[in-house]
Amino acid sequence: MHHLPRKFIAVLLAIITANLAQAAPPGQGAQAEDRLRQQVDRLTQAPAHAQERITLILEADALQPAEITPHEGQIRHRRGRLHEISIPASRVTALLNALPSNVLARLPYPHQAVAVTGQGVAITGAADMQTLGNNGASVKIGVIDLGFGSLSTSQASGDLPPIGPNLSITDYTGTGTGGTDHGTNVAEIVHDMAPGASLYLAKIATEVQMGQALDDMAAAGVKVINHSVAWFAAAFYDGTGPICDIANSADTQGAQWINAMGNSRLKHYLAPFTDSNADLRHEFSSGVNYNTINLTAGSAVSLFLNWNAYPTTTIDYDLYLYNGNPDNGGVVVASSFNRQSGKGPAYYPYPYEAINYTPTSTGTFYIVVKKVNSSQANLALTLFSSGPDLVTRTTASSILQPADCAKVIGVGAVNLSDNAESFSSEGPTTDGRAKPEIAAPDGVKTSLSGAFYGTSAASPHATGAAALLLANNPTMTPAQLRAALPVAVKDVSTAGFDYRTGSGRISLDADGDGLNHDAELSYATSPILADTDGDGLTDSQEIQLYATSPTLADSDGDGLSDGQEVLVYFTNPNLSNKGDLAPRNQPDGVVNVADLMILTRFVGGLDTPSAQEFSLADVANDGVLDVRDILQLRQQLGY
Repeated sequence: MHHLPRKFIAVLLAIITANLAQAAPPGQGAQAEDRLRQQVDRLTQAPAHAQERITLILEADALQPAEITPHEGQIRHRRGRLHEISIPASRVTALLNALPSNVLARLPYPHQAVAVTGQGVAITGAADMQTLGNNGASVKIGVIDLGFGSLSTSQASGDLPPIGPNLSITDYTGTGTGGTDHGTNVAEIVHDMAPGASLYLAKIATEVQMGQALDDMAAAGVKVINHSVAWFAAAFYDGTGPICDIANSADTQGAQWINAMGNSRLKHYLAPFTDSNADLRHEFSSGVNYNTINLTAGSAVSLFLNWNAYPTTTIDYDLYLYNGNPDNGGVVVASSFNRQSGKGPAYYPYPYEAINYTPTSTGTFYIVVKKVNSSQANLALTLFSSGPDLVTRTTASSILQPADCAKVIGVGAVNLSDNAESFSSEGPTTDGRAKPEIAAPDGVKTSLSGAFYGTSAASPHATGAAALLLANNPTMTPAQLRAALPVAVKDVSTAGFDYRTGSGRISLDADGDGLNHDAELSYATSPILADTDGDGLTDSQEIQLYATSPTLADSDGDGLSDGQEVLVYFTNPNLSNKGDLAPRNQPDGVVNVADLMILTRFVGGLDTPSAQEFSLADVANDGVLDVRDILQLRQQLGY
């Protein structure tokens, strides 16, 4: 596949991602338009580019090459009922006309890298695990991302291993493994957390490629997969749709999928379509028929509108972007008005509209959602911006796919001070399920950047932590891992689960004593010794069960260690047993005349005490057994 001119690539991306600016204003034939055909027609208007190949996704239970090859099409990747094809732009219309009506044709779903070392390794307790010899060896980790630029730079600095047993990379795009550094940064964090694990890197660009990468990784024995990428428009962010079908299938193949939640908490809006004045425009607030967004000249923005009618629908909404107030002479600068007909392949039946626009001026722009037909139902709408924040927004349910999927661990971001990042997407899912599962740090260093922020950085920390848990227990199933990770956390927000940080920020229990890394720090106990004071009780037993000191072997100073009192003599480790000598070497927890008699024999030299008995017999606590001990014990007994 030859490389396209850079200028044409930019034009092509603009066309493929969304409708071009200067589309028809509301009410002017919007329902007659078809996004896919419209974009292809515009592309082929440039004769020099008519033979350039574009990528289409065909959804069909079965698709034979013979249905594609007459139109110069090639099936590049298959995954379930998803078929990724490459075809000259000039032949798309003929292909659509020839395909059966039960075949759905669309452009690939849009996606976005969710922007990314040391600090996180210590914070999460991974450094403790490594100190104890657990570096993730024998665990295979997959990183599915959009590019691995500067990989050689990272390898030269020692931040990633060379190509070989501990690192492999596969390009599913046909464009080479480079491009964005995003995947390389993510891989570095995973490697920092679990330096002994084998990394399988995969560059993808479509959902079909993502599915194929998963299948290949699972076949190679990969047990945990990181995906710091967010996908738009594949479903209503309710755990359904083809993206979730792929991510959830990792579970059945023995791998756990871990995903960044997204950085869209302030870039999201969710509400049922409301139209109190019957003008077919959605009211973002009472009586206000638009949302606003502040754009900068030359900086592109993408807007994605979905409604709750998946997978196909005849209910039709359109999306418009105005320069200026639409109620006061504003001008439409971009629009998307697919025809949601519920049919394929000659139509675009998906409940999805998208705009990609690069403004030529800086200022406030206005977003309008319009229903095509008043007789159609008012459905729930969700709107995302991939650029600046929305002025009218809904922070809840701002999760992107596949973090919303049922068998995926969604990871939110906290800063290095354990405060939830303002941009980190917030649960629940649109169907009410609890997300995220956990949180992890961002703002950490990599070899390629001074600091990387976003849930993209949080997710690989969780992935590395999962690998360390798997190294300790290689038989763990994905379901068991999904149960284990939310336990190995520090609660950093409201008590218990919350929709910002889930169960809490990753904090591993390296020594297995029942206290995570952060708890060990708070109690001044050793994170790599299960029994810090060596008294026979684990640190968590001392703190949680017996209320003894985990750093003092004999909490009550009576000469018996806490472990001896609890496990051997069954005495109270917090109450001194001074003077408790009977029966010999088996104190009964009661001080009486029998103990006084034994003490008298010790002082008189008639019996020799053991070291343990000496400590208990030293009632005066002066290091000497003499008459003072007898007198003090007699006083204690009332003699």
